[in-house]
This record gives sequence, structure tokens and C-alpha cells, in this order.
Amino acid sequence: MSRAQLPPTVSAEAAAAAAAADNRPHRWPLTPQVTRWLRTKGAAEQLVGFEADRAARGVHVTERPDGHLLMTAESGDLVADDAWVLWIHGGGFCWGSARDGTGLRLAEGLARPVISVEYPLAPEARFPVAIDVCVDAYLAGVAERGPRVLLGGVSAGANLALGVLQRLRARSAGGADVPLPLGLVALTPFGDLAGEGDSYRVNEGRDAWIRWRGQQERFARAYAGRADLRHPLVSPVHADWAGGALPPAFFSSGTRDLFLSDAARIHTGWRAAGGAAELDVAEGLWHSYHSNPRLPESQALMGRLLIWCEERLSRPRGPATAPTTDARP
Repeated sequence: MSRAQLPPTVSAEAAAAAAAADNRPHRWPLTPQVTRWLRTKGAAEQLVGFEADRAARGVHVTERPDGHLLMTAESGDLVADDAWVLWIHGGGFCWGSARDGTGLRLAEGLARPVISVEYPLAPEARFPVAIDVCVDAYLAGVAERGPRVLLGGVSAGANLALGVLQRLRARSAGGADVPLPLGLVALTPFGDLAGEGDSYRVNEGRDAWIRWRGQQERFARAYAGRADLRHPLVSPVHADWAGGALPPAFFSSGTRDLFLSDAARIHTGWRAAGGAAELDVAEGLWHSYHSNPRLPESQALMGRLLIWCEERLSRPRGPATAPTTDARP
């Protein structure tokens, strides 16, 4: 992608990142054997990069007995309350790990504990295994740390966070004493695994990093397996958010994000159901642009997000709400 294709509002750093990006279709089949092999490519370099970022940000990372990571800022300015964050990484359901850079930035900026979930990846683990693991992590965290939790994720992780919320609301509607999160963060959510949104056509080939044909469509089917791609727990663009109050939500996207329609549709549904929600859309930016902390646009988004999160975490909990129907297969 050339700089000439980008609007002049995009920073020089973002233009350079777009020019170096690779959004070509994948030429390899998405089998478990091939996927496991591909995950090892560059894994050592990624770990070195994560550790360098962790040290620079002054964040301590501990692997918990359940396999999830606990991220805590090493600063002496830690907030002395019981609020915490459950964070779910992205990677098209097939890649990525709990060693997630956005989780580090949240731990540093909020000065509160962040539990980053290490969920099983597709195609080895198909829907709804990842949601099951994330729900268990949420409930275990509440039992251990208390109910003042912020729930969030990026891309596929945002999809899973929205699935967790659907499950929590269903349990609450069924009479279980399950606290809802203080807020929900969904950064560039992968919310339509059937690929029917307008941006899947308009931004095909314009998103600097991802495309639908020969790429994200394969990840969607690898994760969903035989499940209906329009099932609300598979594709939260189809979720019904009515039936009770919702936690406030923060959605982000970019005008060149392949999944821009997903963020817009979920945000609209959230507001229609009476929930408070913000939609932060960056001009000329692509899917998960915030994951590159060197971009001025990423830094600006993180600044806005940290303020929003702090406002949620510092408020006392209101009454729990919740009913919807869980359509768990």
C-alpha cells in the first residue's frame, strides 16, 4: 500500500507502516498441522519483543496455575482498590497468545492487575471452547479478586468478550448471582464471521493488514466449525442486547478496517437496547492499528481508552442487571 493511497490526515509513521504491511491471501491450507507449524515461525522473535516491551513499561508478568497471565505494573503508584481487568487477545482465533501488547499497556496505564486469558486456539479447538475458557477465567477472577472487573479484548478477543457477556447475562437471567463487568472494551471487533457487512467489500484490499477472501474467511470457518456463522455467540453482530441494562461499552475501529461494519452494527444494537456506548473511528486507519504503539494514532487512542477505563473502574458498582437467553450449543 503506497502513501499516496492514504489521506493526508494519516501520520507519517502510519503511512510507513501501511507501506510495509502485507495483506495478501494465504497460500497454505488451514489444517491443524500447518497452523501449529506456522505459529512457531517468528515465535522466538515475538517473545523477545514482548519481553523488551514488558521491561520498558515496568510490567511484571506471572503465569498463573490456570495458564493465564497476570500482568501488574511495577510502579509504586498502583491504585489501592480491588478493580481489575480481564483481557482477551486477538489473532483470528487461530494465532496470538496471552502475551499481548495491549494488555501490557493497560496494566501500565491503569496501574491495576490485568489477567490476560490464554484460550485454546482454532482449528484444534473450535467454538465454543474458547468462550467456555474465557467465562471460566472471568468467574474464577471474580471469586479471587472481586466483582469490580473491566472486560475487554481486541479483534477475535473482542468477539470472545462479547460472547462472555452474553453468557453472563443468560446466567443472571436464570437466577445465578453473576456480576456483570463495570464496562466492556471491544477494539476493532471481529463480529461477523459470515462476512456480510458492507466493510467486508468496501475495505477488501484497502485494510493494510487483513483481507476477507483467502484469509479471514478461513479463520472464521476454522473457529466456527459446524456452528451457524450467524449464531449470536459466533457472530455478535446478531446478538440481542435487549432485556436488561448493559454495562457501558467502548468500541474502536478505523475507516479502512475490514471489520468497521462489525463495530458499527454492534454499537448501534447496544445503543438501541438502551446501553451507553462510544465508537472511536480513526480516519484512514486499519484493523487493530492500535496494536502498533509507535503510531501517534495508536498512542492517542490508548490515551482516550485509559481515561474511559479509569472512569469505569473508579466508580462504585451499581445494581447488577441482566436478562437475555443463552443460546449455548
